[in-house]
Amino acid sequence: MTVRNSLIAFATGAAVLTIGAPAIAQEVAVPAPEKGANLTIYSGDFALVRDRRSVRLPASSAELAFTGVSGQMQPETALLEVLSGDALTITEQTFNFDVLTPERLMRGAVGQEVGVVLVNTATGEETIKRAKILSVTNGLVIEMDGRIHTGAPGRIVFDKLPEGVRAQPALLMSVRGEAKQETSVDLSYLTSGLSWNADYVAQYDPDAGRMDLKAWATVTNTTGVNFKDANIKLVAGDVNRAPKAPTPHVMRAMEAQMASAPMADGVGQEGLVAYHMYTLPGQTTVNNRETKQLALLEGRGVAVKRELSSRSQPYFFTARMREPTTESHADVELTFTNNAAAKLGMPLPAGILRVYSQDSSGAPQFLGESQIGHTPEGQDVNAALGRDFDVTVLREQTNFVQASDTIVITNWRVTVKNAKAKAVAVQVIEQMPGTWEVTRETLSHEKLNAAEAQWTVQVPAKGETVLEYNVRTRL
Repeated sequence: MTVRNSLIAFATGAAVLTIGAPAIAQEVAVPAPEKGANLTIYSGDFALVRDRRSVRLPASSAELAFTGVSGQMQPETALLEVLSGDALTITEQTFNFDVLTPERLMRGAVGQEVGVVLVNTATGEETIKRAKILSVTNGLVIEMDGRIHTGAPGRIVFDKLPEGVRAQPALLMSVRGEAKQETSVDLSYLTSGLSWNADYVAQYDPDAGRMDLKAWATVTNTTGVNFKDANIKLVAGDVNRAPKAPTPHVMRAMEAQMASAPMADGVGQEGLVAYHMYTLPGQTTVNNRETKQLALLEGRGVAVKRELSSRSQPYFFTARMREPTTESHADVELTFTNNAAAKLGMPLPAGILRVYSQDSSGAPQFLGESQIGHTPEGQDVNAALGRDFDVTVLREQTNFVQASDTIVITNWRVTVKNAKAKAVAVQVIEQMPGTWEVTRETLSHEKLNAAEAQWTVQVPAKGETVLEYNVRTRL
């Protein structure tokens, strides 16, 4: 098996696949590079890690121990590529993630003797007694001086490490190649524990109808490995991983199909088959157990439209309402178009948009937040911020007729009240099931789609407007 066709099988404690040759006893440590790993992070809590290393075989066959790999590596995706030097042939691969911890030491010593360090409180002198660990299930049980003890009366010291236990996870490769040859290789693999999501912060000026928009990429690392001065790419989109995770071979083929487009602030944006990839400028350190925010994009003076809306429920039109009236506050939505005229014009990854505005004293106040989806260039972004305290919508079912088994006729009065000191427009959106026809109305409606009709209701300051309509629904 050559390095371009490497496979790994997964098992508890270690992943092992033997092909042809037995394991090589002699081990050569291949430490991780101090910096410069390439990370492609996907939005589904996984990433492609690629780092460059140099190896030298002491003989024509040896076992390479790649340390500094993620403890959440998916070993079946590992790929070793020779960049310079003679080819290497892999005969066996093992992912050893049985790492050294106090709990692992205890489990490995069950049935064996250990030392128990006892300290004379008067003199400070230490003595070591031998004891046998009987169990570590639900607590420590030892035998010492012919008696059974729960817990240890002193510090426990071990004669040796349990077999196969390492200080950190390691990928082991038994290889054959040219002895003494310096070989440059790329190690690639997929791992869990690296994730990212987009977070948007908007400073909204309602008087100007504009906002300043800042997008951050929030990257979280729980792999157990520090990535120093890494080159980071972020992929937005839903990658299908069933029935098996895509391998680095597939990822490389996908990257070959990219079409580039510029993006502000030094961030490169590229089309990646059905996804979008953002290349962050420079190098960034992402340590284990760390969440870091990285600037992704920025748009100033983005034109934004504030709308008030109220939506009904489809069941309103299919049954007689037990309570003939239902009242709610109007929903507040901000809408802007993702295009160059809006100072944007690049695909926006899904994330949470948080909106702030200034009060009369100039202090920033939080208006609300909304989840936005992946938004291609040219499409609108709608962000629901909450409900308007001063604008209420009262729906009254004034008549209900079951004309046949499939036809229902309902009459409605919708009263929109405005307690503000200025006039507002409210979009009254009725969600109707089946096929429907508005047979009478006091204001003209717009058919948004097969299931929605919309009335734009203008409401004066400190006043109200009444909309009446009849609808015939066929189920």
